[in-house]
Amino acid sequence: MKAGFNFRIKIYVVLALAIVAAVLVRVDTLRREDARETASFFSEWMKFGKPVTVGELRRKDLPVYTKFTIKSISGRWGKGFVTSDIKERLREGEEIYFEENGGTPCGKIAHIGRSLDIDTGMFPVEVELYDAPDKAGSILVVFSLTKVLKDVLVVPNDAVDIVGDGYYLWKIEDGKARRVKVEVASRGSYGSVITEGVQPGDLIVFSGQSQLKEGDPVNVIK
Repeated sequence: MKAGFNFRIKIYVVLALAIVAAVLVRVDTLRREDARETASFFSEWMKFGKPVTVGELRRKDLPVYTKFTIKSISGRWGKGFVTSDIKERLREGEEIYFEENGGTPCGKIAHIGRSLDIDTGMFPVEVELYDAPDKAGSILVVFSLTKVLKDVLVVPNDAVDIVGDGYYLWKIEDGKARRVKVEVASRGSYGSVITEGVQPGDLIVFSGQSQLKEGDPVNVIK
């Protein structure tokens, strides 16, 4: 009995060692494949340049929308509460939208309270909706066009590198990347408005800059 038990133990040990050896071989194979893929990846970079997407800077008028939340209260009427900062941007009679980029108006601002609501500590805003919501009590996020920034240069927020208290963009010159310090006048969901450091017509890296170094050749992906 004891001899049979010892034999089974030996079999289990051999099987366990075989499994461990197979796993180690597989891990080594995967490491080698990963190393080859990494080497191939970097060789492609060296040959064709690091892949990036770019955009040409052009001045344009930029609409800026302010977001606030309302609750439908009766029929086509809704009510919300806003901070003093948002209150100063809103105007009675201005149309509101469900989409941040405008589109088809869904209603208008009917009244903006001048006094703080005692329960919320914010200012009440009443809106008239052009179409009644499916049910009273619906929570709706709406946008109001509060200003238009005239003749500005704007880039996606993701294109801006923030280092300490400085802002930087990557500009393409002669097929190579160059990091330039810029001044940002404002940032929001619309992007970053740039006032210094770049000019209209400059090619700016919009994505792919995380791997760039000064002077790197780039492969522009359309």
